[in-house]
Amino acid sequence: MKQVLIRKILIATILFMIPSPTLADDIFNRPGAYIGLGMSGGLSEFDGGARSAGDSPGFSIRGGYRLNDYFATEILYEYMDDFEQERRDLLGNRAGAHLTTNNFSWMGKLLAPTAGLTNLQPYVSGGLGFLNVDGMTRVREFDGTIHRTGSGTEFAGRVDGGVDYFFTPEIATFFDVGYVMPTEQLEHLRYLSLGLGVKYNF
Repeated sequence: MKQVLIRKILIATILFMIPSPTLADDIFNRPGAYIGLGMSGGLSEFDGGARSAGDSPGFSIRGGYRLNDYFATEILYEYMDDFEQERRDLLGNRAGAHLTTNNFSWMGKLLAPTAGLTNLQPYVSGGLGFLNVDGMTRVREFDGTIHRTGSGTEFAGRVDGGVDYFFTPEIATFFDVGYVMPTEQLEHLRYLSLGLGVKYNF
């Protein structure tokens, strides 16, 4: 009886001392560069004079480098095609504004590989960059139409949350939700970004 007990203790001790496989040994968690392309949808959170602007389709391009199981750094470019706004005054004059945006962000990314399902990887990211806005205002009055254009660029913060799903060690899809927060003269042009796309991991 005593020999059986000693044998079990030795076996348990040996099993405990054998190193368990780490995430770094997982094929979906290797360090390296990646690039991605996706569709985006911008949900206007504008305030001030642009409060009633509609939403916009767009796209994003991203590239980054995964440092280890949990950290990556990423550069993101996102284009939104047309945040549109239409107004009519009491005299029947109509005014329309069309805004396109270019967002550049340098992000830090924190990943959380799912135990037992390491090809599913939720993440959060955040960083700084800038937002460029190009706008055209069209005012239709009884005596004709007036067009005005303008452009502005300010620093902007961005936070994202999403999930990567790896089909293979090289091919992954992603879905994320981001919030773009410009500063200074563009601070009233914040928007929510929904993104869906694919990534290639080198």
